[in-house]
Amino acid sequence: MKLGNFSTNASMSSHYLEQAQANSAKALNNISAQRALSGIDSANLAIADSLRSQSSTLEQGVANANDAIGILQIADSTLANITQSADRIGELSVRYSSGILNADQQKMIKSEVGALTKSMQDSVDQASFNGKNVFGGHMSFLTGNGMKGINLSAPKFGGIDVSDINSVHKFIGGVNALRGEIGAAQNGILSGINASLTKNVALKQSESQLQNNDIAKNISAFKQNDLQANAAILAQAHNTASLQSQFNRLLG
Repeated sequence: MKLGNFSTNASMSSHYLEQAQANSAKALNNISAQRALSGIDSANLAIADSLRSQSSTLEQGVANANDAIGILQIADSTLANITQSADRIGELSVRYSSGILNADQQKMIKSEVGALTKSMQDSVDQASFNGKNVFGGHMSFLTGNGMKGINLSAPKFGGIDVSDINSVHKFIGGVNALRGEIGAAQNGILSGINASLTKNVALKQSESQLQNNDIAKNISAFKQNDLQANAAILAQAHNTASLQSQFNRLLG
């Protein structure tokens, strides 16, 4: 190696080293700045963790709300079938009281009403969600928007009297009122689910804004420039070793 070439190579190595070191410093500054802005620092990280916790709570609340909707749908479907049977009992009650039927015919009507009543009772007893009867009285559901409650007491079948149409009407009115409460509860829970989902999207977006950044990109740039700096240092060392070897030969 000639001394002129060494001088040129040394100058180029120094230039590459300075450039790599400058780029590394820039990437490191970017990482530091983005950490402060992105939630990697302790303050914003705490905020991001809080947002994530709120999001998890909302998601579990939505899951609970969906279970509540399932329970209410089972209850409403059961009551819908009961209403059909009750309507049939109402028809039989009118017929029973017509005054033109003999005792045997009235007995047959009572037998059918008894069978319908037992069928309604069985449907209530068999209406269950996750192994639990849905007509267990007052039920509460913890959703993302707080506690929701509804009284799901089973209809009382003992008051039905085929000889009294008013008793049938009262029973049907009670079933319809309960179905109305179920419908209102369903609408309220569905509205809460939509609100929770909207809020959850906003929370995730906020968390993403706190943590989403180009840190990975800048870390990669920092590592790449660090490698270039090391390569330049090695090149300088190699050039220095070559120069020393030449001096030794000249002096030897």
